[in-house]
Amino acid sequence: MSDIAETAPAQAVTSDAASARAPDPRRHYSSPEELREDIALDLDTREELLRQWQKDLDQRLEAESEGMSASDPISEEQESKLASEHRRVSKALENIAAERQRI
Repeated sequence: MSDIAETAPAQAVTSDAASARAPDPRRHYSSPEELREDIALDLDTREELLRQWQKDLDQRLEAESEGMSASDPISEEQESKLASEHRRVSKALENIAAERQRI
C-alpha cells in the first residue's frame, strides 16, 4: 500500500506542498465535496485547492475543445464527466464562499 493511501488527504496535500510539488487535490480527494468538507484543512486552503482543481479542469476542457489534447481525443462521455466535475467544483467553491460569509 502506498504512503498516500495510508495518509489522510489533508496530510498528503500538506506533504505535497512541503516537498515543493504542487498539491494535486484530484489525487488526494475522490470528489470536490470531500475536499470541501475536510475540516482538517482551513477554509483558505480548501478554497485554494478547489480553485486549483477548477483551473486544471478549465485547462483540460479548453485543450480538448481546441483539439490540443493527446493524439487520441477523449470521448464525449469523458468530456461530459469533466464538465460535470467542473460544475461540482464550482458548487463547492460557492459553498466555501457562503461559509466564509457566515464567519
